[in-house]
Amino acid sequence: MNGLKRNIAKLFNDRNKLFVLAMDHAQCGVSEGLEKPDLLLKSLSDSPIDGFILNVGLADRMGHGELLNKKLILRTSFGGSMMSTEYSNVHTNHVSPETALRLGADAVLMMFVMGGADYRSIQDAAAAIDAYHYYGIPVIAEILCDDLSKTNSPEIQMNGARVAAELGADVVKAFYTENFNKVTENCPVPVILAGGPKGSDIIDIARNALNDGAKGFAFGRNIFQSSNPAEVIRQLDTLFD
Repeated sequence: MNGLKRNIAKLFNDRNKLFVLAMDHAQCGVSEGLEKPDLLLKSLSDSPIDGFILNVGLADRMGHGELLNKKLILRTSFGGSMMSTEYSNVHTNHVSPETALRLGADAVLMMFVMGGADYRSIQDAAAAIDAYHYYGIPVIAEILCDDLSKTNSPEIQMNGARVAAELGADVVKAFYTENFNKVTENCPVPVILAGGPKGSDIIDIARNALNDGAKGFAFGRNIFQSSNPAEVIRQLDTLFD
């Protein structure tokens, strides 16, 4: 077993699942629930969450003793702010493998944009995947559509997951869609569920996704914008039992 395979295996917990809190919403500026990210991280240090998705500027917060047992998934791509008229068109990677290693990242996560002139983002993602793999760093690809309103379409998620996997992604982060089992069945690497906008039915969606073959969750707003993030994490974690 080479180093990359070992590192991929270590991403998943003893239940062979991965459950992380996405706090990588820099494109939004100040997000409700993320006004004080340091306090949120520390408040969840004893929760069953496996780790956190963070941008490079917050990653050093994981160096605190109480968070050393949590995984760091480092967001490496950026597509501009939500104030941009072309936010979802192109997401390029700006974090080097050396920086990911220096920060102690357990994996990196990047957007994988489908639709429109997607060759630009896909070529950038493929080159970045190769660079991270040279250092044995696992890569998670998040499937996005250049038209945000179509991101949850079955066609975008199923085909995006397959393209990302075939270009080297080790894990795919996919948004829930009807026939989600088609996404997992046609993807040769593990698929974890993305959360998306805050919704009251996230527990049911998460349960359905697991039944459809998902290997975990990467949720953000549905957790950190709730009145009790630790309780939502606890409820989601029980779905793995």
